[in-house]
Amino acid sequence: MIYFGYDPGGNDKHGVALLRVHRGKPVSVTTALVGTTEMAIRWFSARSGSPVAIGVDTLTCWSTGPAGWRPADRWLRQQYPQVGQSVAAPNSLYGSMSLNGMMVLLALRGMAPQVMITETHPKVIHWYLRGEAYDFVAGRVVMVQALAAEVGLDLALASDHEWDAALSALAAFRGFSGEWQRDLHTIAPAEDERLVMPCGVTNYFWPE
Repeated sequence: MIYFGYDPGGNDKHGVALLRVHRGKPVSVTTALVGTTEMAIRWFSARSGSPVAIGVDTLTCWSTGPAGWRPADRWLRQQYPQVGQSVAAPNSLYGSMSLNGMMVLLALRGMAPQVMITETHPKVIHWYLRGEAYDFVAGRVVMVQALAAEVGLDLALASDHEWDAALSALAAFRGFSGEWQRDLHTIAPAEDERLVMPCGVTNYFWPE
């Protein structure tokens, strides 16, 4: 089974990942850093086999409420105040994160309509798993070793975008397999907002 991971960045900062799983266990991870959204889409479409799920560090749905806050965003800020500032108001996010992520999702849903999509937040997941702030520049070796231990494979990740993409692919696997069952997109919206899902139904599986 194939799982994709994507970390949308600006020019030359798009992290892509492919996790292969056999009989319930990861057997390989391939990552790359590509230049544009188009290159990310082509990288995914060139992989052999059809993905069952993809994890993406982007807004997989939008809110009509104040500042675009979604129930999932509020829950993360309340649950993890130590890293709450990394969960920003959606209306304040850079276009590279929100636009590029949605473009890739729409393209993948066109190629594989049944693919499961789960949103990810690598910085907060890192805190959940290790209890430490995300700092790839100072802690690259330790962060790569920790993610390798989570996956159960040796990893060689040269950039934080590849690390985020690999973790997102792992989140897709754990959500699809049922290991992560909490879905933050099932939290009910407030009375003054609604969720809009431009690429169809998505999930936000969380490690609890």
